[in-house]
Amino acid sequence: MTAISTSPSVPRVEIRHRVVKVMRLHLVNRLTYIGIPWIITGVALVVSIVIALLISASTPEADRQQALEGMSYSWAVLSPLWYLAVVGVQAVSAVFPFAMGFSITRREYALGTLLTYLVIAAVNATGWAVLTEIERAVNASGVVFHHFTALWLGEAGVGTVWLSLFSLQVLIFAVTSAFGAVYARWRAMGMLVLWVAVALAVLGILAVAVLTGAAPPILDWLFGLPSAGFFAALLIPAAVAFALGWGALRRAPLRG
Repeated sequence: MTAISTSPSVPRVEIRHRVVKVMRLHLVNRLTYIGIPWIITGVALVVSIVIALLISASTPEADRQQALEGMSYSWAVLSPLWYLAVVGVQAVSAVFPFAMGFSITRREYALGTLLTYLVIAAVNATGWAVLTEIERAVNASGVVFHHFTALWLGEAGVGTVWLSLFSLQVLIFAVTSAFGAVYARWRAMGMLVLWVAVALAVLGILAVAVLTGAAPPILDWLFGLPSAGFFAALLIPAAVAFALGWGALRRAPLRG
């Protein structure tokens, strides 16, 4: 005779409900994911405006435009991303044990967390891309100013701007949450081993590339990639990092 499983299956509607509940848990304090990044964006923009005014006031008119063009090398536009790295690390310790208390499975937690990251990254990237286009229009009117149009963002089209900012956020969320998952499972010793492993891997790759003469072709290939292709490729290590983080969380204890 064939054994028949009597354990009830979980309806897909219930799974979706739990995944949405994980997303709501992440967004209970919207200031963390939405408010503070945009506060940082606003503060960085104000600082750039003040710097532009100081440059304009202290530079002769003949050299003013060239001096203001120097702001196109500013990294201030990426300042919210450094904060999001902290959010990714804290997401595991803040939400993971709490979610388990609602009888949410680890798989549902991982899926809900991933969807939260994708939604937040898409919303932020859309807002920043719109501001980039507004600043581009301001520059077209004859006013030289670079904040959102700094670095590669000034030359890229709106689609590439959106994709680059989206991919960078997803990569940061995935990598930092993987570090948080490692800490949740193995604590300080796990973090030490992980950092040593990462350092050795980077050094090993650099050593092989230099000693075999592969470094110049690799660099030429990287710099030869179109911007959209390069930033789309960042989603691959993001997926790997998220998978590794999920693997660590599968057996992570709920309390340290």
